Amino acid sequence: MVRRIVHQWRDWLLEYIGGDNYELIQKDTQEVFTIMAKDAMDAENKSQQIIKNTKEERV
Repeated sequence: MVRRIVHQWRDWLLEYIGGDNYELIQKDTQEVFTIMAKDAMDAENKSQQIIKNTKEERV
């Protein structure tokens, strides 16, 4: 399986893991979210929504 970094934010890392699958990893807690997306841009958009929702839950 080939993994490659698609995007990196300060506290998050988005990796392509193959096929239509991506992983969004929260660096501090090592929490992993699996994302199915048609391309990297779609994965980034879905990642932004997950990041936003996660921040709202922690407030």
